[in-house]
Amino acid sequence: MKLSRDALLLSSLVFIGVLVWVALTAGDEIPAHFDGSGQVDRMDSKLSFLLTMGGTGFVLIGLFASVRWWFPKLPAQFVNLPTRHMHEYWTADENRSALNRKVPEDLDWIGVATMLLFAWIAGVAGTTTGDSVSAWVLAVPTALYLLAILGYVVFIIKGGRYRVPKD
Repeated sequence: MKLSRDALLLSSLVFIGVLVWVALTAGDEIPAHFDGSGQVDRMDSKLSFLLTMGGTGFVLIGLFASVRWWFPKLPAQFVNLPTRHMHEYWTADENRSALNRKVPEDLDWIGVATMLLFAWIAGVAGTTTGDSVSAWVLAVPTALYLLAILGYVVFIIKGGRYRVPKD
């Protein structure tokens, strides 16, 4: 199994573990939303929070985990690559199998970051006992997530991962 797939599995288990921990330890009401200053501006029942956060997380896990199955079935005209030349090269029959390995691996890593952010947010909400948290507790992980995703996308597009080899 590839490292990216193992990491996706591990990050998904971390997310599920945090949800179980919140279910067992949090009070009857959990902060469901924080404003920009960290102030709680909506509370939900524990069940509502877990169903919403868990449902969203499980849909994302399903999407990321299933890419290896559905991406190879996607017709070439639905594959979007930065240039026409890249598209012609990577969707050609002789190169499609390499593309079918690369895209799911890239989405695995994006899924890892996403599940870890979800686990963090669920953990913060599940442990908040007052009416606010430090804004940094939510802002820093979110900013790091956005920077990591942006950096990875730049790496994918500009870094040569999908560069067409010279003839």
